[in-house]
Amino acid sequence: MTKTIDRPLLMIPGPIQPEPKVLKVMGEPVRAHYGPEWTELYNQTTSALKKIFHTEGDVFLMVGSGSCAIDACMGSAFSTGEKVLIGFNGHFGDRLLAVAEGYGLEPIPVKADWGKPLLPEDFEKAIRVNQDVVGICVVHLETSTTIINPIEEIGKIARKHNLCYFVDAVSSLGGLPMQMDDWNIDLCATASQKCLGAPPGIAPAAVGKRGWGFVNRNPQKGHGWYADLRVWQKYAVEWGDWHPFPITMATNNVVALKASIDNLLVEGLETRLNRYRELALRLRNGLRKIGMEPYTPDEIMSPVLTAAYGPEGVETSKIVTYMAQEHQIKIAGGLGDLKNIVIRIGHMAPTVSEVEIDQVLDALSQFR
Repeated sequence: MTKTIDRPLLMIPGPIQPEPKVLKVMGEPVRAHYGPEWTELYNQTTSALKKIFHTEGDVFLMVGSGSCAIDACMGSAFSTGEKVLIGFNGHFGDRLLAVAEGYGLEPIPVKADWGKPLLPEDFEKAIRVNQDVVGICVVHLETSTTIINPIEEIGKIARKHNLCYFVDAVSSLGGLPMQMDDWNIDLCATASQKCLGAPPGIAPAAVGKRGWGFVNRNPQKGHGWYADLRVWQKYAVEWGDWHPFPITMATNNVVALKASIDNLLVEGLETRLNRYRELALRLRNGLRKIGMEPYTPDEIMSPVLTAAYGPEGVETSKIVTYMAQEHQIKIAGGLGDLKNIVIRIGHMAPTVSEVEIDQVLDALSQFR
């Protein structure tokens, strides 16, 4: 029988179950969001994040979901009417299209089939056809399909053509390799509640040194105030000694994020990435043994998220419901073209070990 679980086990593509220490500091008394002591902690948090982004640029802790940081990066970098290439091979590529349209941009989709990575050469072709494009926007880990897109190779194309390059790393930062500066990424967005291991609520946005040139080239964007990264930069410079952001900061969320990042850096980024890869292989091999074939081959697997086909003729939403009701294990179903075709199992939390992987496999093996 499956081991009894005293609370729902979160094995979804975020939010994740944070470590006990992270939850403990999250529950501490609320701190003031300004003053030297707070500013020091805030700066320590952004400095630690720079090590994970691998950037010498700036990092801002926006209050909101990862979509908030995506919105800020795209809205700050591009102006109404500009053409932007959007990588489209899943649900969250479609989200980038929606954000671009919301800002009045002219998005040019660069498509790949669901379940296939974007091809760098397709961006080259799109640039030849649309020589007035100003940027490229791509999702790193497409959580609807578990596909990892080749952001390093696409970054070379962006630099070759002097285009602004934005990457949505909401589901990947802290769980997949990221070299923001070396890979020519100008702006990058992520979220606290996935591979970074904290509760939801903080949306880090990073701007590389070259990125500011794109942000500042057209000061009259007319895209609002909160999500304008120039506003955040202004406060970081002018109020940097006591209040380096333009809002009331979610202090408890930042304290929790700092604790989770500190734990990540103590473990070592490469060590954690290797651990996630081993867990992914354990899960995938176990899924095959119970007749649930992984959606992607092992050579292009995501180390933090796995999709698998359900039994033939079974709508996978029934598996999701069964796991929650019978075993208190939360997994996710498919999105868009994969609805009721696959299940998705997140293993991007620092709290996930072989024990949790085996609990999931044991529960799935009992589905009839």
